[in-house]
Amino acid sequence: MAKVSVVIPVYNVEKYVRECLDSVQKQTLEELEIICIDDGSTDRSGAILDEYAQKDSRFHVIHKKNEGYGKAINTGMDLVTSPYVGIVESDDWIDPAMYQNLYKVMEETKADVMKADFYEFYTGAEGNYIEEYKFVAEGDRASLYHMPVTVKEHPDVFYLWKYTWSGIYRTDFLRKEQIYHNETPGASYQDNGFWFQTMVKAKKIYLVNQAFYHYRIDNAASSIHSKGKVFAVCDEFDFIRKKVEEMGEEGEPYYKWILYFRITDCIGNLDRVGEEYRLLLAQRIKKEFLEGLQAGEVDARLYRGLWKQKIFELLASPEQYVERLSEERRRLQKRAGGYPMIILYGAGRIGQQALSYFIDGRLRTKIKYFAVSDPSQNKKEIKGIPIVDIRSLQSYREEALVVLAVGENLLPELKNTIEGLQFQHVLSFQEILKKEEALW
Repeated sequence: MAKVSVVIPVYNVEKYVRECLDSVQKQTLEELEIICIDDGSTDRSGAILDEYAQKDSRFHVIHKKNEGYGKAINTGMDLVTSPYVGIVESDDWIDPAMYQNLYKVMEETKADVMKADFYEFYTGAEGNYIEEYKFVAEGDRASLYHMPVTVKEHPDVFYLWKYTWSGIYRTDFLRKEQIYHNETPGASYQDNGFWFQTMVKAKKIYLVNQAFYHYRIDNAASSIHSKGKVFAVCDEFDFIRKKVEEMGEEGEPYYKWILYFRITDCIGNLDRVGEEYRLLLAQRIKKEFLEGLQAGEVDARLYRGLWKQKIFELLASPEQYVERLSEERRRLQKRAGGYPMIILYGAGRIGQQALSYFIDGRLRTKIKYFAVSDPSQNKKEIKGIPIVDIRSLQSYREEALVVLAVGENLLPELKNTIEGLQFQHVLSFQEILKKEEALW
């Protein structure tokens, strides 16, 4: 009998799916049940799944019409026969010992839910993977590792990453609590409802301070231009609220958290939706926040730091908030978005500020290198991005945008170096930030 079932939802990922399937097939824990749900793929994904099933009896392939991520996952979950189940998305991959390690810890702890650290990655200039290690519990919350926790006793668990695939779940727990994904056809964010249910219903959550899962972010900059998709996150939290209402009095402490995530997720989504829908979404955010305030579901203690600032700005004027956001995005796209790759020349404080700015502007995957004049004086990488000698990057002088990420006093020196190396596209980080375009 299989010890762990792995559910893999698949839709039009022929470019990546072999890497995913190979990583699951090569797990050191061999007693696996690998359930692949082909959700009506129109490329070769379905045929590739069949290839694996013909060679390895652990693979079980279901071909079905396209009904969305939630339905695909639920279809796979219904077929699970092992005591534990995990999810792997078909454009990601996992380390060979992932399920061996997680199974061992689940057996020892008897947890309902286990979450592990993970990696975010994208493809570098040489076809290499640029990876950043992500802690499931950071800073003050690191004390939550390697101990049984619940959201009732440790509400900070809610602030952890919401991803559903970096761990495993006890199958009988999911079935007893009737936890499943929302099945809204064509919608997004359907893992949010699954995540929230597992968090509030689990009697024991266990966090592992080790990463096994590699999460692809190459396509993270894609925009949402369908009006239905714009409000998909709102629809998902309607689903979550309905599931919490079914809990009766036990669910009452969680309404403030539903509103918190509804508001913060929608604000975070504003720079992903098509520009034509941003104001519509911003106005809805304000309306729903004020309704929540009137219903007594706003807990000001939950809204911290930058989120508090963003909410205040949006409440004051959704129109001005959207205009400022749109202007920043247009400016960044105009000055940096058209290049196939970006090199940040400078790996100090300003270089790291520039990286954060590009990440916020959805251009992270274009950043392939940090460049320096003397690599011996620096670390090897920052957030997984390699730090290299600027002279080693001359082969990219015609295609790359070089951003000079240093203080004003060092700009002349870096400009001379760049001119000598004949890089054709150069801007200082200060020029990118300016409202008026000023290229030197």
